[in-house]
Amino acid sequence: MVRIPITDRYVISLGCRVSVEHGPSVTKVNWSVTHLPEGGSARPARGDREIGVICPRCRRSFSVRVETLTKARIKQRVQRALGWLLVLSLLATIPLLVQLGGRTVEEGDDQAVDNIGTLFLLAAAGVIVGPSLLFSAGMHDGVRKLRLIRPDGRKTMRVRGHRLF
Repeated sequence: MVRIPITDRYVISLGCRVSVEHGPSVTKVNWSVTHLPEGGSARPARGDREIGVICPRCRRSFSVRVETLTKARIKQRVQRALGWLLVLSLLATIPLLVQLGGRTVEEGDDQAVDNIGTLFLLAAAGVIVGPSLLFSAGMHDGVRKLRLIRPDGRKTMRVRGHRLF
């Protein structure tokens, strides 16, 4: 699990795709990553702020949304707490699933089947979503929504060949 400390300064890590290599079972993407601005910049005191950046490699204009320090830390803590709750819920759901799975179910007893199905879904959520939330909480730094700025001034929803790291 990667932990990025959220401070009162932010750095935008903008990646520009250099090349894509296709293999028989794997596709490798090479990125040129630039950290903008050098040394960081102060986070906004209130509300989210749109920051304009220019990719130094291809010279395209982008906008990035930067969250306040408080909002970024709260999001990180909520994701981490939900992730731990889901992982810890496995201590209850897996033993119950094993216990109910070993029982013989009477014909026509839909309630027992529904209980096992619900416990199975809860266990699957704990196994898949819990660690995913823990990982993404460590990666959250409050810099999001990369948008390409078109020549007419409108912003695109999808950006090809670029991403935030």
